[in-house]
Formats: sequence, C-alpha cells, structure tokens
Amino acid sequence: MKIGLALENFVPPGNNVDVQKLAKMAKLAEEQGFESIWTWDHLLLGSRKVYPILEPLTVLSFVSAFTSKIKLGTIYVLPLRTPLVAAKLISSLNYISGNRLMLTVVAGWYEKEFLAVGADFGKRGRILSDYLKLLRRLLRDSDVNEKIENMTFIHANVEPKAENIKIFIGAYLENPIKRAARLSDGWMAYYYKEEDFTEGLKIIEKHSFGRALENSDMVPVYVGEDGRQKVHEFTKTYMDLPDWSKCSVESGIYGTEKDVADRIESYKKAGVSRLVLIPAYYELEQVEKLGKIIRDLQNERKPQLI
Repeated sequence: MKIGLALENFVPPGNNVDVQKLAKMAKLAEEQGFESIWTWDHLLLGSRKVYPILEPLTVLSFVSAFTSKIKLGTIYVLPLRTPLVAAKLISSLNYISGNRLMLTVVAGWYEKEFLAVGADFGKRGRILSDYLKLLRRLLRDSDVNEKIENMTFIHANVEPKAENIKIFIGAYLENPIKRAARLSDGWMAYYYKEEDFTEGLKIIEKHSFGRALENSDMVPVYVGEDGRQKVHEFTKTYMDLPDWSKCSVESGIYGTEKDVADRIESYKKAGVSRLVLIPAYYELEQVEKLGKIIRDLQNERKPQLI
C-alpha cells in the first residue's frame, strides 16, 4: 500500500497559509519515505468566515522545487475550469516537476463557486464526465476537434503532452463511484472507515470492466496521547463532512505508534491501495513520527505494507 501525505494549503479563518512550512513539509515527506503529497482545492471557501486557500497547482509547482522524487497530487474541482486552461496548467506542471503529477478530479459541492464562474451547479456531475473525457484528449492527442457547450476546438494541440498522468475521481455516493469506475484510473474516498471503503470497492469492481484501478482513502491521523481528541478537534476546525455521505471522523487513525501501524494495516486489508494521511494540525513533528512508522512497516512487517 502506498502512503501519501496531505499538505496545509488552506487554513482556518484569521490565519494565513505558511508557504515556508509547506516547503518544509513537502521536503520532509520525501525524506521520510512518503509516496506522494496532496493539496486541496477551492476557488472560494467560506463567506463571513473565509478560509484562506492557495490554488493547488500553484502550490505543487512551488513545492516541486524543494523535492525531486515524491509524487505530486491534488484534489481538483474540474467543472470550475475550462478543459483547455486546465490542460495547459496540468501539462505545464507535470513537465516542470519531471512527470510527477497526478489528479483526483471532483464534481464539487460549494454552489457559491459555481455561481461565481458561471458553471451549472445542478449539472456538475455530467460536466465532470464531459470535461474529463476532453481533458484526457487534450493531454494525449495532437489534433483535437471537438465542440462542447460554447467551446470549439479546431485542430487543438496542447504541448507538452501528459498522457501518462493518473487521473482519479473523488466520490462519496454510489453514482459518482460508478463514474469513477468507468472513466478514471481509480476512486478516491475521503474520511471513509474500512468497512465503508470495502463496500465502495464492490461498486468499483462491478463497474470497472475488469480494469485494475488504484483506489485511495484520505483520513486524519495523530500519533500520541489524546489522539482521538486531536483528530476530532482538527476535523471540526478544518473539515466539512457531508452528513448525507459515509464520511466519518471515526475513520481517524490515532494513538501509539503500534496503534497507528495496526490501523494502517487495517486499511490495507480493507483494499485501500493508497492511504493519504492528513496529519492533525499539520505538525512537522507528526510527519517525522509517521515517517518512522512507515519505515518500520517497510522493514519489519510481513507481508510488507508499502
């Protein structure tokens, strides 16, 4: 199982994103043996209480300069962008970083963003499907001729090419999970407990036509005393868990090093192929502790987890 790490490119109201900390965490994640680092995506986040957030591809471009091997991943609300602009940004970053980029595209949930860019919130699922198909063509093909909505592509050719980028779909509900199985390189869940992830995999396996997919989960983690409290307080401060989904703070991993290692193994047994850890409050010390656990899993556990 691959282990990724989420970065703090958004912060609670009244704070500012610490870009130097982003660089330190990205570099530390690479040194500690994480497979990938991940950023979050919104164009707007919050109204009266605004959550400052840095554009994710810009952040990944920044931290790529401090790393050389670790993969660069992001959540990406594709319906908020035009496919051509998205393709140009994605292909450029992939080229600059040495072909390290991967994406989890999502339909989005914050209607205010859709209103601001003139996108149809009610049709965001269909838009995601259409835009993803077109995005793949733009990243792969040298002669794209297509008309979609008010966009006309005449012999369009985006360079540099990025046809090998892995593109996943993030989803909470059954129909979007089916979309991930049909159209993407894998499904990414968010705050899913092991048993709920396994249930989602059953949908993936039924609708993926036998394709081998990478299926991921993003969960909070804290190594040390009061871990459960830390995870709950962090989630309440930073996250919004849809009450109509299976997202649950009980997906959190916490406790002693052994507790954390055992829970990571539990996610592997549930079928998770990439576990993206969200360190509570994004403490650098936590990244070091998690790195030690990863190395121990690599060196001591049988069968190997990583």
